[in-house]
Amino acid sequence: MSESVIDIIDELEEMDDGRTVGDVVERLEHRGTAPFLIVPPLIELSPIGSVPGVPTVLAMFAALFAAQIVLGRSHLWIPDVIARRSVPDDKTEKTLKAMRPYAKWVDDKLSGKRFHLLVEEPARRVAATVVLGLCMVVPPMEVIPWASSLPMSAILCIGLALLFQNGVLMLFAGAFSVAALYGVFSLLT
Repeated sequence: MSESVIDIIDELEEMDDGRTVGDVVERLEHRGTAPFLIVPPLIELSPIGSVPGVPTVLAMFAALFAAQIVLGRSHLWIPDVIARRSVPDDKTEKTLKAMRPYAKWVDDKLSGKRFHLLVEEPARRVAATVVLGLCMVVPPMEVIPWASSLPMSAILCIGLALLFQNGVLMLFAGAFSVAALYGVFSLLT
């Protein structure tokens, strides 16, 4: 089984029209839950993240996925209301086509097992526990514009490290998580 982003894009392009979020999750299930730690922070880092309440909702989703990693679940559970949502075919095709050059760069630069002990069990569960802690500090950070981006960026780094099985990236993610938590507590006190 390859861990490359290009393979993920190929797999998504092969799916039939009329796919739902649940179909995509089922197809990518063997890739683990790491991609689902990446999507909420990416949404929060976009302009939609400045809407009051959105960072907290996204942190709740990230916490839901992280908790499943901590519990050692092999199959990801997502709420039915999300699983039944359709994924527009035309937008998906355009997005996947636009992602190809970036995916190749990511595969070339980030993929490959380095310091694999930092991204395998039990370190994977420890990282997910850190994600839960980061999710808990998001709601109070919403009072300061864009401050919730600190913990969400750290969650993104952890998700990327788990996705690419890259222990060097996990070291960076751990250092960034500590810095983000320090920044959060500095802003709140």
